[in-house]
Amino acid sequence: MATAVGKFKLGLALEAYGIQLQLWKEPGEREWGATLRDDKNIVDCHFEEDNLTLAKLHVLGEARNRVMRRSGSAELPGCDTFLDSWKPVKMAKR
Repeated sequence: MATAVGKFKLGLALEAYGIQLQLWKEPGEREWGATLRDDKNIVDCHFEEDNLTLAKLHVLGEARNRVMRRSGSAELPGCDTFLDSWKPVKMAKR
């Protein structure tokens, strides 16, 4: 009996601002991918950043902006609050 082995890539995950965030490095030199998931929406995005720190801040900023547009609340913590809270996760390759 053969067992199928799925291929995985390493990514980072975090829940911030009530949104589940996943971030991973794409093959290009400055290319990154991310998924933002809340109760109603799943948004996939691809973008360019120079390094991991900037990529984390990019995704956190996108999540914070989405929540601010919905709620109008300026009382949200800054993106740097969550910068070191990301955890490694295995993700299925797409």
